[in-house]
Amino acid sequence: MPDLAATSALALEEAPASRRGILAFVGRVFLLATIPFSLIWVPLARVPGVGNVVAGDVAQIGLWVLALVALLLRGRGDLDLGLRTPLIASLAVVVAVLAGIGADLGRSGPPLLESMTFMKRFGLSAIIPVSAVLFGSRGMGRWTRALTAIMIAVLVAFTFDPTLQDWLPRPENWDADIFASEQRATGSVTNPNDLAYASVALFILHAAFLPRRASFFDRLLLVAALAGSATCLINSGSRSGVMGAAGALLFVVLTSSLRIRVKVALLLAAWLAVVAGLSYSVVFDRRLSGAYREGLSEENISSRLSGQWLALHTTLEKPFGVGYGGIARASPRESSILQYGTSDSVYFDTLLGAGVLGLLCLLVLFRMGWRHIGVVRPPDDPRGHVLKAGVVAFLLFGAATVVPISIFLSPLFFQLIGAASYPDGDEYAS
Repeated sequence: MPDLAATSALALEEAPASRRGILAFVGRVFLLATIPFSLIWVPLARVPGVGNVVAGDVAQIGLWVLALVALLLRGRGDLDLGLRTPLIASLAVVVAVLAGIGADLGRSGPPLLESMTFMKRFGLSAIIPVSAVLFGSRGMGRWTRALTAIMIAVLVAFTFDPTLQDWLPRPENWDADIFASEQRATGSVTNPNDLAYASVALFILHAAFLPRRASFFDRLLLVAALAGSATCLINSGSRSGVMGAAGALLFVVLTSSLRIRVKVALLLAAWLAVVAGLSYSVVFDRRLSGAYREGLSEENISSRLSGQWLALHTTLEKPFGVGYGGIARASPRESSILQYGTSDSVYFDTLLGAGVLGLLCLLVLFRMGWRHIGVVRPPDDPRGHVLKAGVVAFLLFGAATVVPISIFLSPLFFQLIGAASYPDGDEYAS
């Protein structure tokens, strides 16, 4: 029986220098902090012309600073950073710049403000994969599982007791009655779709770090996390959430090396969740049944498709974009969904907001994130397949909404990519 303390100390000594010391410790704290602070909006200050600075912003800005310091203090060979994760962060910045250029050319707003807004929503969290390479340790998997389980429990609590929202600071333009009248839960965030996406992402992160020799408690916690995630998904009534979750499940079932009995259990759990949702949740039954009966003619679906077609048509005239903040002004019809400032698709919003080049950069970013997971994790590693399933879910979410370009969801999206870099053996603290 090995001495765990000795093994832990040995692992620490063998770790790259960039993962040792106070710098790496603070980096790990900030990495973990992005999970809860992405889902609980905690404003710290208000900057004129920029808006609220929240706790999540501080953690992400801190990661940018720490990563830069680590790069300046350590040799390239010591870091073994590669090109993929820095390219991911760089591409996010490029999209922000292109959105600013589009806003300037389209005369739809200050270009610097447009770029800063995009960085706040998406670009800041793009540093997470770099930070995971620089600061990740064997204990990160265990801490990630703990935090995701806690946050799923928080989302469930807010789902069952919406009055808990009264204890949280809320954005000035937030209206609690919008979704309450539809009986759609929002959890600790401000939108039922975000609740659905967050619960799916949290469960996938949790499942990815299930120990290879899981104890009874580990398995029990996994089942509880699955039940909590499904509860949030059902009560949100999010059809795109169901679509993303189904895509992630099918990806794992069809491509992973998990045992057949595990795959059957996952499919059975999904079936039971849908049956329970249709039987006991009025909002889930109404929204899914309506989409099934009416198909593409359903009001929300048809308006999204109309808006996306108009976004594509507008891009032919304005190939450099108009900035994300200028989408409403670019709408050629007042009756279009674009008048609300979105086409409800991350792909068409980016096409219209940052132009053709912006969309290309975003797609390359997605591709680099996918490739990073595939290169870092061995082909037969279940963790890699589970994390890729999370990326699949987000790619499908984005077809019907603007995630992962969202202050609530972008940190979780980049956590899925960065988590592939955490060393194995998280049963030992490092």
